[in-house]
Amino acid sequence: MVREVGPPKGVNIAVQHHAWIYMENWLGLHEVVPLEPKPGVPPSSGYLAEVLQKLQATPAKFTIRAAYEDDRPSAFISEHAGIPAVTLPFTVGGTDGAKDLTGLFDDTVTRLVGALK
Repeated sequence: MVREVGPPKGVNIAVQHHAWIYMENWLGLHEVVPLEPKPGVPPSSGYLAEVLQKLQATPAKFTIRAAYEDDRPSAFISEHAGIPAVTLPFTVGGTDGAKDLTGLFDDTVTRLVGALK
């Protein structure tokens, strides 16, 4: 699938946690804003309001989070910014489609491309 579709290069994204730098570099994604004020610190409502302001100035196509992370911050941003919230496998076994390394890459790219449609 990765070879068929190709990565979504140059797309602005919001991330729940700063854990995606290798994927961002690999796929040419641009992180606009994290949904956590500091790594591992859940966002407050005030911080999420700041995230929304940042997204108004620099729009993102979607938010991403790992399957194991709390979905509330990305769901809130998704609803209020009008962008999809994408859950990614993060590791082999992280989703049903990520049964091996190839599946991890395919499932990740499929979910990202799907959010752009």
